[in-house]
Amino acid sequence: MSGTASNPGVALSLLAAYTEPMRQPRSTDQRAVRTRQAILEAFVGLVMDRRYDMILIADLVAAAGVGRATFYEHFRSKDDILLAAMEPILLALATAASGRAARPYVHGMIGHLWERRSLGRTILNSSAGPIVQRRLAEIIQPHVERAAPTGMASSIRATGIAAAQIAMLRSWLTGEASSTAEEMTDRMIDCAKLIA
Repeated sequence: MSGTASNPGVALSLLAAYTEPMRQPRSTDQRAVRTRQAILEAFVGLVMDRRYDMILIADLVAAAGVGRATFYEHFRSKDDILLAAMEPILLALATAASGRAARPYVHGMIGHLWERRSLGRTILNSSAGPIVQRRLAEIIQPHVERAAPTGMASSIRATGIAAAQIAMLRSWLTGEASSTAEEMTDRMIDCAKLIA
């Protein structure tokens, strides 16, 4: 077993090096961290209560108990919060699609998604679904380029892999497809082979 496969932190670090960084708080002090967390928690609560496209920045700042200026110190937009909330699972899916999957890491994130399946279903079945899928394709694309520098355009392959992964997750989370987290992990890893 390689060092990457046995250490999920290494896989995350390697993958994070290839992805566009999300906007981070200007400060790493505890207050800034708590504020960012409060905004993320407010977002999750609102997503569970109403459609994604009906959530306004005003709703987020009110629910988080922060001002608009404070909100914009941490996030650029509602989509930015969505992607920050989804980033851990997207990194796991991209790791799976890379062909260099750290299986325990991917399995852990798939299991976490199952535990929060109500939220996952809500996001993937809303207008947020395409935003998440597009970001996943962006994260996957550098891996596709390294794996197959010639042939089918890397953006098309990355889009196909992301679409397949999101479709399988949506079916699993809604109960249309019955599978264990272990089996879903295998399917996510196998996705990269679908678009060869």
